[in-house]
Parts: sequence; structure tokens; C-alpha cells
Amino acid sequence: MLSISLGLPEFKVIKQELLSYGYAIHVEKTETQERCPHCGFATSTVHDRRTRKVRDLAIFHQPVYLFVKVKRYRCWNCSRVFSASLESIQPNQHYTNRFCEYLYELCEGSAIQEVSRKHRIPYTTLERIYYSIASKKAKERQTAIEASSQEEMVLSLDEIAVKKGHQYETVLMDAKDGSVMGMHADRQCDSAINLLSQNILSKEMVQTVILDMWEPYHKAVRALFPSASIVIDKYHVVQKVTQALDQARKEFSPLKKARYLLLKGCEKLRKDQRRRLDDILEEYLVLSIAYYLKELFRDFYRTDGYNEAKERLEEWIKLAKQSPFASFQEAANTLERWKEPILSYFLCPYTNARIEGTNHKIKNIKRRAYGYRNLERFRLRVFLECTGNTTGSQAA
Repeated sequence: MLSISLGLPEFKVIKQELLSYGYAIHVEKTETQERCPHCGFATSTVHDRRTRKVRDLAIFHQPVYLFVKVKRYRCWNCSRVFSASLESIQPNQHYTNRFCEYLYELCEGSAIQEVSRKHRIPYTTLERIYYSIASKKAKERQTAIEASSQEEMVLSLDEIAVKKGHQYETVLMDAKDGSVMGMHADRQCDSAINLLSQNILSKEMVQTVILDMWEPYHKAVRALFPSASIVIDKYHVVQKVTQALDQARKEFSPLKKARYLLLKGCEKLRKDQRRRLDDILEEYLVLSIAYYLKELFRDFYRTDGYNEAKERLEEWIKLAKQSPFASFQEAANTLERWKEPILSYFLCPYTNARIEGTNHKIKNIKRRAYGYRNLERFRLRVFLECTGNTTGSQAA
């Protein structure tokens, strides 16, 4: 039989054999003296011996089981009986610590049920192992995030749907590091205040918060961080304008298949697409007003300075209000209401791009498990998988 180093210094191998269910390795602890956990005296008086069957890392895809001869000692000082302590195996555990860590790593990026099936481990056992390790790692990661906090923080706040029927979770993210700082149920003002209060150690550190145009979030940020600059994500603003163009297009029934040409950026169109678009705008002159309003607004975000951007935005709002389309008039009123936080982008050019990408990853975590009944475990998964190595010097 092939002899392989066990890699556990506290044990010495007595015997190894290959059985039908895998490798069986009989080991015992090399230390012959133990310190009493009750009184602290050292003793070498063996009371009895017992054997524990513990699963370890596989060898050549064959399961490995350690048959550990555990000595029980009697303390000569207090006369109490106790078992020898083991560094690589926790009390009442049927798996070595390194095997538990290996299972945890397998469950990252995969469903627990899939790992349970492949390794023939009961689902409830694997679930308990994973979340016990995950809780410890989450505390360590939270400590690391707090220790590496910057003097000036830029936060992103957004929502994600977790169930049908408009059930949301609010996601808080550090926009500089790209790390998820926490999640909370629904997307109301009180929930946002609760989330921000729990995860932000110092209110003075928060200089900028990036949001969409959801009023409860703005209300929560203004209540907690009155001196912070609020920036509305530019992609949500542009989306309002493109939606207005799409509504205008729907008024012309023959243009059902022209949506792609109208909404796509002019510079991204091929020559044949440009020719077709020119034909459409020449045939539907009224619609060309809506199209050029959309392109004019895209040019607004290419402006360099704050003052010029302010003039362009005010000019666009004026033109949109004079347009014959109700959708653009409504968009103009919305942008006028949120004018100041929209213009804050030109003073602090941050967007919600990172949190939107993270939201996609969160949805994949949810789909992978076919949904979560326990939202606390869902939040724990998200925190561990969407924070990763984004703290400290490894920040993206």
C-alpha cells in the first residue's frame, strides 16, 4: 500500500489499510501528557482509551477516515477524568478542521445540496458546517473592513428584488472598495436609516452617497448625513430620457421594430443602420424632435465643468417642456426636481455601476440556491461572496 504523509503533526500513524469505503488510517496522539482543564495540573495517568472515527481530506479521490485512539486521563490532583485535547479535530466533530474548511470552500460559489451529493455528506450536517465557518469569517471580514476604513467614504445605496410581489432588500456598498457593507429588508426610509446606522461607524467619514431617484433613500441620507453630497446615478437619469423616447416611439405604430435603432447611441450604429435611421427620422419629422432631445441629453454628461453642465441641463429641460411629447415633459419635470443632485456628478464623478454589477451577482447567488427562505443566511452569503478580497491593499 502506498505510504503518504498525513500532514497532521500531532498524530502518529499506527496502521493504514484500504477498505471498500476508502482509506482507514489508525492514529494516536504523540503527546503522552495532558494538562487538566479543571485545575491546570499536568498528568500522564491514562484512565481509558476510546476510538473516534473522523473523516479527513480525500487521497486520489478516495475518502479517508481517521480512527483516532483518544486517551482519557485522570488528574492526580483533582481526580477528574478528561479527554485529551486535539488541535485538528473539534470536540464531538466527525470531520477534521481542514476537511471542514475544504467543504466550506467548495460551497462558495456552489449550492450546498450539490456539494452534499458529491461528497455523500448529509445536507443538514454540511449546512451546519458551512454556516458555522461562514459566521466566523464574516466577523473577521467585518473587522478588516472597519480597520481599513478610509477618512472619506463614498457609499452606494440600491435595492434588489428577492421575491415576487415587490419584496426588496436594500444593499449598502462602499463605492471605493466595491465591498458590500450590509443588507436590510425592504426599501423604505426606516430600513435605510437602520442599515446605515448599523454599518457606518462615523457619520463624519461619509462625504458622498450615490443613489437613484427613490425618495425614501434621499430622506434617510439627509437625516443621517446632512453634510454629505448626494449624487444621483447618471445611468438612472439617462434611463429616464431613453424611456421618454421609447414612449414617444410607441405613438407611431409602424415603428414597432425601430426601437433598437432609436435607443442606441448614434455613434454606435453601423453605416446601414445610420441610413435606415435617417430615413425613419426624415419620414417621421415629429419623432426626430424626441430623438435629438435624447442625443442632446447624452451630450450633457460629456460636459467638463459644473457651470457649463448646469447651463446645458437647464436648456435641455426648457426644450423638453416645449416638445409635443408628454413623456418628455414629464421627464423634464423629474429632472428639474432632482437638478442639484444630478449636477453633483460633475463635482464627484461616481456612479452606481459597481453596485449594479454586484446586484447581478446577488441575483445569481439567489438563483443558484433556488431562493432562500432564511434571509439572514442569504445576507451572510452575499456579504462573504460579494466582499471577497476587496478590503485593504487588495481593493479594486
